[in-house]
Amino acid sequence: MILPDLMPEKLLIGMVGRRRGDQFVAAAKAAGAMGGTIAHGRAVADNKVLQALLLADVQQDIVFILLHDEAPAVIEGVCKACREQPKKLGGIAIVLEASGIAIRPSTTTATANPAGDVRSDAMESGYVLLTAIVNTGCADDVMAEARKAGARGGTILTARGTGTEDDVKFFGITLVPEKEVLLIVAEKNAVEAILAGIRSVPVLHEQGSGIVYAQNVDRLIMLGK
Repeated sequence: MILPDLMPEKLLIGMVGRRRGDQFVAAAKAAGAMGGTIAHGRAVADNKVLQALLLADVQQDIVFILLHDEAPAVIEGVCKACREQPKKLGGIAIVLEASGIAIRPSTTTATANPAGDVRSDAMESGYVLLTAIVNTGCADDVMAEARKAGARGGTILTARGTGTEDDVKFFGITLVPEKEVLLIVAEKNAVEAILAGIRSVPVLHEQGSGIVYAQNVDRLIMLGK
């Protein structure tokens, strides 16, 4: 439920090459975005040849941008910048619904003509974002089982937990500060099989080893040409 003081938002997540996140944010800001947050991760490619050569992991910048009325204009601006610079800003981007955020919404006027491959009305893309938050060292095992079940690839971010001793007592979990966040964009009809594969990972049978949740993707945008 959206609280009365909160405005519904969109969350734009861009997955681009390392050191390209600033350019992605710059394109978004030029189109009306207020700014963004850049995290570092690595893409796990679904390519057996690259895996055999130990080249399947590609360093990435992961960009998170919250949007409101300016969402169509920003998405159009980012798509245009990526088409014009496909080698620099290649990758993918997804748009998610955010239930709301307690800040003053932007007064930027949304464009009346969003990009041809992006719809401005509410929609579902047929894709789902699976997010697994696991103890450090486990994300590759989770990705391996997800790939066997039909996932084509994923992105792994390093993170840290913020749990306290009181949290441990309340939830009955093991407190491990270092975490890994695995992001997998999958076709909706493959989600159940992928989740079953993830559940089969032995380490996840241990108490407090991680969580997995799914979100519908409003839009899937291929960046570049």
